[in-house]
Amino acid sequence: MNPSEVFEKLDQCIMSLSKGNTEQKTLGIKKSEAQRDYRIKYNQKMLQLKLDKCQASLIIAFTKNDPEVAQLEMQKDIAESAYFTCISAIENLRLEIEVLRTKVSWLKSEMNNS
Repeated sequence: MNPSEVFEKLDQCIMSLSKGNTEQKTLGIKKSEAQRDYRIKYNQKMLQLKLDKCQASLIIAFTKNDPEVAQLEMQKDIAESAYFTCISAIENLRLEIEVLRTKVSWLKSEMNNS
């Protein structure tokens, strides 16, 4: 890799990191909203079963097996997974930037020694 390629790659990584930070914020909001929607529906379903005099030992099972509650739980899990995948991608970009910075330092020292 020549110096201009390293700097070009470094610039690309920095731009991707900036986009990743924006995406992390967006995914964090989606994750929170999905969790909120799930908790609201879960609690509503539990309350409804209690009001319907459902047997206490079955309320949690019936609540979790309700199709709407299960769908919201799945959406919550997907949003959470996307959020943490984004964090991992950002960490990978930071590591790549550090590797590129090391290459720049090495290239600089090589040029000085020539």
